[in-house]
Amino acid sequence: MGARAKKKETHLKEDKFHIRVNEKDKSLIEKAAEFAGLNASAFVLENALKAARRELASVETLSLTRADSELFLNLLTNPPAPNQAMKDAFAEYKTRVVNKA
Repeated sequence: MGARAKKKETHLKEDKFHIRVNEKDKSLIEKAAEFAGLNASAFVLENALKAARRELASVETLSLTRADSELFLNLLTNPPAPNQAMKDAFAEYKTRVVNKA
């Protein structure tokens, strides 16, 4: 194992993924896994989970411009008076959700 090698705790798994890789890619993954102190499966899983979290964070995170964030905060602290559309929406919500509980 390389200088950066470290042992990581593994947990029991219940489901399986099966992937096919070419010899060159498999060798690269195994070499990287060895330096990380993991077997190839644990290395692939760990990195797949990191990539999945990163991907989901990019679509689940809302970024606003400074002007938009100021507008949003202003509307939270100084909400407009309810208009007819909002009153209708609340009435429909009450009919569909609250009264069915």
